Amino acid sequence: MDYGLHDQHASYILSQSTRDEEDETDLDASWVMLSRSGNIEPLPHESILHKTKGRIGLSLTAPNQPAGIPPLSIKSDSGTAYITNQRLIYLPASPAESFKSFSSKILGCQDGRMCSSWIGPWYWEASVRPVPDGNIPPEFPRVNLKLTFKDGGSSEFESKFVELKARLHHAAQIAEESGQRNWVQTVHDEQLPEYTAPSGAGGSIPAAAAPPAADVTARADEAARQQSISQSTPDEPPPDYDEAQAQAITMQFDERLREEAERQ
Repeated sequence: MDYGLHDQHASYILSQSTRDEEDETDLDASWVMLSRSGNIEPLPHESILHKTKGRIGLSLTAPNQPAGIPPLSIKSDSGTAYITNQRLIYLPASPAESFKSFSSKILGCQDGRMCSSWIGPWYWEASVRPVPDGNIPPEFPRVNLKLTFKDGGSSEFESKFVELKARLHHAAQIAEESGQRNWVQTVHDEQLPEYTAPSGAGGSIPAAAAPPAADVTARADEAARQQSISQSTPDEPPPDYDEAQAQAITMQFDERLREEAERQ
């Protein structure tokens, strides 16, 4: 089974294995966990903040072509884009065996910008770092993502993405200063601090006072403690434990290969 999950969520795979059969998820050749009804299966503490309307086209290409690797070119004429408090997700309207979904961490999207052409619709492009085991070879450290808004909605998408990324950057800085690790897994959306723009700097993001670092740290610690209390330790490993562990090791290996390719 191809789990297609982020490396830091291997434990989530194990927790899902005990669910009822009717709630089992379809993970085969998919970048995003989907339920059998086709809905997004959220990660721990994940919530959907924005869903696009109308037709959204997608294009994935490689900025640099490594020698001996087949060219990367993935396209979808129509689909839906989602912004969650952790990821950017795209689901094609007509999924195929070769392309069912795409996802990237919000902080893995760099140089995002909205563009327009003389005759075509608005489109958003960014340089994206693929997630481990996301069906993109690790020889591609980054790929070019392009979302085309064929029926409008570009301004709402950009506004939500820019605001969320700024808040995540701010939360990451606070976590680094306070020594927090794996903060994304323990901080809920409502716990993300509001981003405060530098004094005198222009920008479209409203400035608001950020909570003290100690307050954010305390809430993160409490969330982690409550999560630990609510989870009881099983007497024996859950089903597919060995397979999940092997998958996590493979994902970590792919991530190291991607980092080495990016340094070259």
